[in-house]
Amino acid sequence: MEYQYIDKSLYFHHSVDMKPSQENFRMHAHEMYEILFFLSGNGRFMVEGCEYILEPGSMMVMRPSEAHKLKIQHDSPYERVAIHFSSDIVTSIDPNGKLLQPFEDRPIGRHNMYQRASFRSSFIHECLNSMETNIQGDYYRRLAITTNLYPILTELKAAFLVKKNETLQNPYKDISHELIRYVNYNLTSNKLSLDSLAEQFLISKSQLNRIFKHATGSTIWDYVLIKRVMAARQMLRAGHPANEVSQACGFRDYSAFYRFYKKKFNVSPQEDRP
Repeated sequence: MEYQYIDKSLYFHHSVDMKPSQENFRMHAHEMYEILFFLSGNGRFMVEGCEYILEPGSMMVMRPSEAHKLKIQHDSPYERVAIHFSSDIVTSIDPNGKLLQPFEDRPIGRHNMYQRASFRSSFIHECLNSMETNIQGDYYRRLAITTNLYPILTELKAAFLVKKNETLQNPYKDISHELIRYVNYNLTSNKLSLDSLAEQFLISKSQLNRIFKHATGSTIWDYVLIKRVMAARQMLRAGHPANEVSQACGFRDYSAFYRFYKKKFNVSPQEDRP
């Protein structure tokens, strides 16, 4: 724990786990609102069955009782800043609850993540840094957190309105972006399939393909195959055996890999090795 403040309506911590263990990050929910800033690490965030791929600078927002779980890899340090706050902290200055709309005005488990590009380049991080003070005394420590929380919530509200407007103009834009990110993250998994994607995104297979084709001009599976053989070609040209490459790139059997590779590049996998 790098820095911490806690009282009955506010909890702030800046923490680093040098070797994070999945055992420490189980599914849970809170009684307060939560903002989590992902600063570094290698992981994914599950919120009510929806998966978000984390990148440095990502912000996750959860409302009370919204169940979530971090899936963290142990290969790199995990650093984050988390702010838990009760509604009283916001309604004291915003009795109409406008600043809580990014938490409340959305389906459960949806639109929980904001990327760094959603905000002014350094403003959020300046606010985060200012929350940690060397001034002694709980009064001043709490004051530093709350006075910087309000502008963060204002920035979040602006980003939420942009996201909401984009979704109204193109209801497929948000899901297509998440779909492409999810497919690329799981590209080499032999469990990746239209069925698994339909289950993950709670959308029919035919609708998934329509959304994906609208965004990329390709069906999901054509996209996956092209991406896989491009990755396979890099591995083959680095000298890896063709059978090993086939499995590593998510192909369930070598014959299917061989046929598609030769169709794409007009050479067999063996012929493409140095």
